[in-house]
Amino acid sequence: MALDFEQKQIVVEELLLNFYFYKPQGISKEKLIFLHGWRSDSSVWLKFLDSNKFKNYEIYLIDQPGYGKSEIPKQPFDLEKYAKIVYRFIKELKIEKPIIIGHSFGGAVLIKLASMYPDILKSMVLIGASGIRKKEIKKTLFKIIAKSISPFFKPKFMHGLRMSLYRMIGSDDYVAAPHLKETYLNIIKEDLTEDLKKIKNNTLLIWGEKDKDTPLEDGLLMSKNIKNSKLNIIKGAGHFSFITDSDLVADYIINFINQNV
Repeated sequence: MALDFEQKQIVVEELLLNFYFYKPQGISKEKLIFLHGWRSDSSVWLKFLDSNKFKNYEIYLIDQPGYGKSEIPKQPFDLEKYAKIVYRFIKELKIEKPIIIGHSFGGAVLIKLASMYPDILKSMVLIGASGIRKKEIKKTLFKIIAKSISPFFKPKFMHGLRMSLYRMIGSDDYVAAPHLKETYLNIIKEDLTEDLKKIKNNTLLIWGEKDKDTPLEDGLLMSKNIKNSKLNIIKGAGHFSFITDSDLVADYIINFINQNV
């Protein structure tokens, strides 16, 4: 039986924020907030939540600024600004001690949120979270190209070559969200290793063994640096383990919630 979500909107930090809300019949066990990844929106969670396993939880699915039906920021954002949006969202709606689940970029926002405002949430789940930034050649190349030689590619007839070059160095995320290109550059240059050490909340990490977007070594490093954390590795899974192995991921999350009530 599909959960019946209601679409709502709220103004947070002068931005129109779209979200979807589900309220169970009777008393809610816990309040859950889900944060999607880059190149995505809150609809990515709907199939995962199409289960009786979550029917007793109050659930909020947020379209992060620039995605889904939420407003595009007027100025480039960084992780701190995204985290502040989530913080203000929780305060505005008076959501008491939610458990927050973040995937990929949503996980990076959650890490920043927990490091800045640990008392705003009860506990957290990171699924293939981003935020570990290695000094890789391709990302250095990308920054040089984006900031230095992009004027060379401005003529329309050069557009195809520019896109091909970005893809060649692994910057599909940049190509897929041109309206957030400066925001993307802000995000990929911020390493969250020190923020991990500030997290006080109980944390569950869920990682696909064969995740190519955020490699398992990132999950191992996060688990090592977050004091009260547990890492569950899903054999054979990639970056979207909550889609490919939805039942298993749901069980991990619910067991984690039950252990931290």
